[in-house]
Amino acid sequence: MNKTLGQKIREWRMRKGITQTELAEGLVTPSMISQIESDKANPSFKLLEGISRKLDVPIDQFLMDMQDKLEHDTRHKLAKSLISAKQFEKAIQVLEGLADETAVDRNEVRKELASAYIYAKQFDNATRLLESMLEEVALDKDRSHAVELLRWLGRAKMEQHDYVMAKHYFQQAMKELAKSETLDNGSRGSLYHNFAATLAYLGEVQEAIEIYKKAITALQGTPNLLQMGRTYTALATAYYHMNEYTQAAETTRTAITMFRSVNNRFDEVVAKKNYGILQYELENYEEAIAQFEDCAEEFKAMGEMDLVANVYGEIGTVYFRQKNYQEAEKWCFRALELLGKEHRERAFIYRTMGVMYQELQNFERALEYMLSSVALFEKYGLHVEASKCYSHIVSIYEARGELDKASEYMQRMTSTMREGLRVRGLYL
Repeated sequence: MNKTLGQKIREWRMRKGITQTELAEGLVTPSMISQIESDKANPSFKLLEGISRKLDVPIDQFLMDMQDKLEHDTRHKLAKSLISAKQFEKAIQVLEGLADETAVDRNEVRKELASAYIYAKQFDNATRLLESMLEEVALDKDRSHAVELLRWLGRAKMEQHDYVMAKHYFQQAMKELAKSETLDNGSRGSLYHNFAATLAYLGEVQEAIEIYKKAITALQGTPNLLQMGRTYTALATAYYHMNEYTQAAETTRTAITMFRSVNNRFDEVVAKKNYGILQYELENYEEAIAQFEDCAEEFKAMGEMDLVANVYGEIGTVYFRQKNYQEAEKWCFRALELLGKEHRERAFIYRTMGVMYQELQNFERALEYMLSSVALFEKYGLHVEASKCYSHIVSIYEARGELDKASEYMQRMTSTMREGLRVRGLYL
């Protein structure tokens, strides 16, 4: 194994038979020598000269190691910059080289490499690397490190949409967490958030709510207000799925405050849009429209035209709820004008228009929009949403007396529901 600069200095000092205090005398504090030998600090050139003189070791020996160390640090900083720029493939190339080297930050490098694999959707590589690291940690019995590795394994499975395995890894992480007292609250909060998100996707929403609350408790007092805001947003979504709209609205207001405090305008406006949705669920229609109009203008200023279209679609939904079909149609068309032909958001707008025409008993147009909606939902793997469309299509054919067609689409609905369960790792 190649020795680090600090290890070599320690070895040469011990060969010389002097203590850290004796080596430090006239140069630096004994504490600084200790940090250098443990590779927690880099010596300056002047200090290196003094150490080489006291140890009777040619300074060239030190400079060679310093050059390797500087090159390693420079490449590591480059990799971090590439990750920040979302150039994950390039970051992987740099990190793979660094991970093969023996260095004090090797575990940090490998964790960064695993995260880059996940973001680049190289899930098999991420899983192999994390599991190999987990085997090493098991021998060292480092509980905190094990929690982090298990959390990353859960994240990898989440990104693969394998939520059952994600839940397994998060549960293992929670067991290790119970035995660890050293994991910082920020990491605890992240684990709780990821675990809760997995539970929510698997339909265990009430359990998810309790875990989100644990995440918020852990994050309180930490500087990560952005993470807290996102956890409040996720908690609000869970309340929404439980039809607890008042609680969801209050939680969303807290998220808005968090995003505003860290000057994250994008997340703040998204949360305000969600607040508007909750207002129309609470039948506060005027407040909902006012909220949506403000959000539309802010998204325009950001150049987020897809989100402008989303907001227009929500305004259409508000007018539809009020039975103002003419205004609903106008806003839905405005939304569609901003979206590409295969954009996922069109599926939701098509469905709103399909339901509207169904209520107006214009079954021909209702079918046209519902069939367009279900095709897009299935294309994007949104099986639950597609099932809702199929339910409407069945009822339309039944209203038209076309029972064979109704039966055909009932079978398609059942098949889609099964596929949705299969993708989530649940089986009938």
